[in-house]
Amino acid sequence: MFSAADIARRSHELLRELQEALGDAPPCLAQVVEGARPFAGLIRRGFPAAALHEVRAKSYEGTVSTGEVRVDMLGGFGPEHVEGRQVVLIEDIVDTGRTVAALRERFGALGASGVRMVSLLSKPSRRVVDVEVEHVGFEIPDEFVIGFGMDLDERYRDLPDVVVYDAGVERAFTSTEA
Repeated sequence: MFSAADIARRSHELLRELQEALGDAPPCLAQVVEGARPFAGLIRRGFPAAALHEVRAKSYEGTVSTGEVRVDMLGGFGPEHVEGRQVVLIEDIVDTGRTVAALRERFGALGASGVRMVSLLSKPSRRVVDVEVEHVGFEIPDEFVIGFGMDLDERYRDLPDVVVYDAGVERAFTSTEA
């Protein structure tokens, strides 16, 4: 779907958009782990003085959203990092919108002066919660994608490109390895 070169090029454009929108005040960067880690690495380059914090938001079992979002702040990330600051949430993909809504609510409750979302991918056709995603790399159709940090039950994160998951291809590949 998107090569590593496509992703790097679009990430650079998104970084410029973010820098323009944020001005001089250093933001609080929050990456949604594990999926957003590679994308966050590209975005962070534009904010060398900003710490990159981690948030875990889990809402999938296999290829299906559970409808529930569990949010955990990791590594001592807390209100003192957020209060009165602009937070930039870095996400790999916005699908139903539930995770974005849950994260915006959490950071608002912690006293953020504002929350901007930057996501590598967006699937607007899957939205069940109306959320704003200020900076989107690519809009995609309703396909389950893997690679560049995105996984299927912790597999395929290390693929350098974003590809559409195909169970038939996976079965054929894994059956020939046995």
